[in-house]
Amino acid sequence: MKTKIALDVQVCLGQRSGVGTYAYELVRRMAPDEDTAYFGECFNFLGRNDNSEALRETCLPVHVHKLIPYGFYRNHWDALPVRYDSLFPRADITHFFNYTVPPGVGGKVLCTLFDMTYLRYPETMEPGNLRRIRRDIDQSVRRSDAIITISEFSKREIVELLGVPEEKLRVVYCAAPVPAAPAPFEAVREKFGLQKPYILFVGNTEPRKNLLRLLEAYEQLGGDVQLVLTGGSGWRSEEIRQRAASLPGVRLTGYVSEAEKASLFEHAAVFAYPSLYEGFGIPVLEAMRCGTPVVCSDAASIPEAAGDAARYVDPLDPAGIAAGLRDVLAHPALADELREKGYRQEKKFSWDASAQALRAVYEELR
Repeated sequence: MKTKIALDVQVCLGQRSGVGTYAYELVRRMAPDEDTAYFGECFNFLGRNDNSEALRETCLPVHVHKLIPYGFYRNHWDALPVRYDSLFPRADITHFFNYTVPPGVGGKVLCTLFDMTYLRYPETMEPGNLRRIRRDIDQSVRRSDAIITISEFSKREIVELLGVPEEKLRVVYCAAPVPAAPAPFEAVREKFGLQKPYILFVGNTEPRKNLLRLLEAYEQLGGDVQLVLTGGSGWRSEEIRQRAASLPGVRLTGYVSEAEKASLFEHAAVFAYPSLYEGFGIPVLEAMRCGTPVVCSDAASIPEAAGDAARYVDPLDPAGIAAGLRDVLAHPALADELREKGYRQEKKFSWDASAQALRAVYEELR
């Protein structure tokens, strides 16, 4: 009899951030075989959302629950007299990709914990999301038969801060998504008002990304370069938006298409990633794959992703961030060196290898 493995694809829907990208790239590589049947699970209240495009490349049957809104269920699942198993077909193994495990799940359980932001930098998190993780994390860790994380750094953090036995943890790395065909740069340049060489940042506009210090560093560079901040608006983005609006050379694009993002990466003079804390840092590898030299934080897991292929800076020091950017902008030889090292570093990670590592964890739990 085939082993039935259910994959929670809720985070794959909508505008995907790092968590959604990670889940999507792994889920779409879970092809069934003679021993295993994979299927997805998600909520879609009254079938209001068309998720066909979001799940187009998963190639899995997806069981959709349409009677309870996902947000309501997630916020009240402890009080609802409804087992998870009554909402979806029972599986031998169920994998939840976003920190928490609902009550009433039968069979074996896997949970992915990306990082320990909620303990290290709780002030950078949206309050509702912080409350949800604090409420459910202990039960989720206890219920999980194994825990996936995305870097050796995060593995050490989980052992230290949650007391999880090391043997319960498995590292399944991120990689750079295959880029879309780039949009014509002339159209991208006109759309976003790019007249000069530019520094690029990609990620949600939220406190953990350290954008206020990046903007302070950018001010110190003078007017010969622009700064493009690309990504969705996260929690507490208003202060960042106001500060960006006060600087003439800054372009705050909001969420862009994959084709536009690929074009922006390809033509950027440097990619800046001064984040305070990350479980990995997928945009660093995206930049390297596109041949963009990287200036990034020396904090948390980011050096594990970037290796020797980045100019590192202290994320708490705006002058140091400015110096790192200035070094790459002013020295073509350094930019070329980082570019060549970046190509090699990015190739150390692949979604196919990560999917194989994840399937090995499923095999352990059979």
